[in-house]
Amino acid sequence: MNLQEIKNIATSEELIDRALRRASKVEEKVRNPDYRARLTAVRKIHSVADNLANPMISYVKAFPSFDIIHPFDREIIDLTVGVDMLKKSLGAIDWARKEVLMISTKYVPKARARKSAENTMKIMSEAYTKMTNVVRQISKSFDFLISARSIFRNLPNVDTESPIAVFAGAPNVGKSSLIGSVSTGKPEVKSYPFTTKAVSLGHINKKYTVLQVMDTPGLLDRPDLERNDMEKQGIAAFDYLEPIIVFLTDLTNTSGYSIEMQTNLRDELKLRYPKCQWVDVFSKKDLDFENEVIFDGAIEVSAYKDEGIDNFKNKLLDLIP
Repeated sequence: MNLQEIKNIATSEELIDRALRRASKVEEKVRNPDYRARLTAVRKIHSVADNLANPMISYVKAFPSFDIIHPFDREIIDLTVGVDMLKKSLGAIDWARKEVLMISTKYVPKARARKSAENTMKIMSEAYTKMTNVVRQISKSFDFLISARSIFRNLPNVDTESPIAVFAGAPNVGKSSLIGSVSTGKPEVKSYPFTTKAVSLGHINKKYTVLQVMDTPGLLDRPDLERNDMEKQGIAAFDYLEPIIVFLTDLTNTSGYSIEMQTNLRDELKLRYPKCQWVDVFSKKDLDFENEVIFDGAIEVSAYKDEGIDNFKNKLLDLIP
């Protein structure tokens, strides 16, 4: 699923203005004024209805079906905009589309049946008013979809079917810097809407396989119910992507989080996800370690001085299925 490719969505007023503007160009070239009015009114009503309904159905179809969506994508949607609110807004848009088409179906025969041009124009005007009022009635749903699209465009595009290594650890332990060091090319950096925290998604190539490397917002050692939405996104990656977990520990006391807290967090995650492959990393190797902690197989790295990076990268590549 690629949420980033959802196309532009108009506001309710933009959609109405566009539909009315296009309908204004419709005109039948018939000598009899009454007959011309009937033909023109019918075409204009159809034009307004089509130019309101067609974009609305395209908006509904542009968003993912929640019956087939990957659980990780569903969780991210829920954390960023809310699944229930998105469903409600899409449902309102689809309801309005059906109402507009129903009004058109009802008023076209009325326009055809009128004898005078004046009465025909009144029927056309009435149809216009009813159709546009329906669209205005759900203006907030349009606004919500516009906001959701903007949020989705700023999310990293995670391929849920490809292997992925998810970097975890407390805030400020050097996850993003390490991802930048091991990724080929410049990592894709996206900002989540509810925080200033940046999330990096990079890629490492191994022959015909691509390993995604994903940063997660910093985690704290606390129960899930107390986690904020930033942390919950990291938990969603662990829960649904079956990743290689790369856990970074900062032994230099420069992250602002104690060794004990980081170790407790590591132990909690390792116990919680026993089926995931695991790589321990001691970051900021270029600084002095004030505490000695031993994790079997841990790799010491310094993204700043490019130390231990090749060793770490090779270990990751060896874990690709």
